[in-house]
Amino acid sequence: MIKEVEKGVLCGEVLVPSSKSDAQRAILAAALAKGKSRICHIGFGDDVRAMLNCIKVIGAEFSLKEGYIDVIGANYFPAKASFDCGESGLTFRLLSAICCLHKGEYTLNGSGSILTRSHKFIDDFALKYGIEVKSNSSKLPYLISGGLDPSLVSIETDGSMTSQFISGLLMGIPLLGTGLLLHAKDLRSLPYVKMTLKTMKYFGIHVGVDRDIDFTISKGATYKPATYAVEKDWSAASYWIAAGAIGHQVSLKGLSSSTVQADVAMLAVIQLIGGGALFKEDCLHVHSPEPGSFRFDATDCPDLFPALVCLALFCNGLSKIKGVHRLLNKESDRAKVLLSQFEKIGGEIYIDGDEMCIEGLRPLHFAEVSSHGDHRIAMCLAITALQIEGGLSIDGASAVSKSYPGFWEDLEKLRPKKNGAKAPFNS
Repeated sequence: MIKEVEKGVLCGEVLVPSSKSDAQRAILAAALAKGKSRICHIGFGDDVRAMLNCIKVIGAEFSLKEGYIDVIGANYFPAKASFDCGESGLTFRLLSAICCLHKGEYTLNGSGSILTRSHKFIDDFALKYGIEVKSNSSKLPYLISGGLDPSLVSIETDGSMTSQFISGLLMGIPLLGTGLLLHAKDLRSLPYVKMTLKTMKYFGIHVGVDRDIDFTISKGATYKPATYAVEKDWSAASYWIAAGAIGHQVSLKGLSSSTVQADVAMLAVIQLIGGGALFKEDCLHVHSPEPGSFRFDATDCPDLFPALVCLALFCNGLSKIKGVHRLLNKESDRAKVLLSQFEKIGGEIYIDGDEMCIEGLRPLHFAEVSSHGDHRIAMCLAITALQIEGGLSIDGASAVSKSYPGFWEDLEKLRPKKNGAKAPFNS
């Protein structure tokens, strides 16, 4: 799908979509709880649907309603199953971790970009604990069998590449019934682990935490059904926040400032550039009269990179974003794609060690660009196009269905119907 996005001004209110990350965790927790749970304010992007398809394999049942789903949990985790995780890395990593812990035989496969992503951390964990794993050179499909030695009282895994497998281990430990300590070595993206802990607590599992690297789940801990409200998505909101910071009049409805989501850090960046963010009547309003350059460590919130790069293009001076090493194993090689696509439009971006450096306020021009199948790249290109004479032609625009199916509709709703709106200061 190709989307032609013209230069223009945005003005109005956006209801931010629900967090797919929060929803997927809640769906899985509900599927592991015996009884009926209700998950409210849920969105139905591709990744959420992938998790719903997988909990049916576990033996859970669900019914879709308008704005919520009811889930009847499985009585036990099956000893043999085959999962199709679609293109959802989170679905695969949560379930593969549970399958590693649980005695049985499991096949996990997917589609699209997930087939090209390395999951060597699974192989390393399995080798360490005598779990039999077969893969396509650390890529899907995966065959997992054997299970964890029930006499173990502690396990360790590497968290430098992703926190999602750690989240899966945490969610799977209660199914063992024995209690276990998990040591997360070199843990990155701690906020995402905290999101998992919050969800588990809501469904009856308390996890003891020591130094944010040691996690203990007691013997006999079991999931309990619950009614759970999914948070709005700060990752999706980051593109509208960037738009507000470069002069568009966008207000965001439904966000919570008390969230544990990592991408709430976007508000810290707004402060760094000399802007402001104000919550008023359930809406977030962002402004930045003349944004200056910034330096920000996105190691623990790598999903912010595309929105941050978009923002930096229109800030005065050289901006630097740390954490490039976290971009390799996403829906695309995000560092490479960001450089290649913004080079097409005249952007001056380069990598220095672990930092991405962006020269702001360079002349930009029309080009045919591509999302490379990455939903976050598609959205950041769309916001960038609004500032460019002639806009941009964006191939792969349908990738937004992974997390934000209504993105293009929201973009059009924000365009003034008449030509009386004031243009952004830097357009």
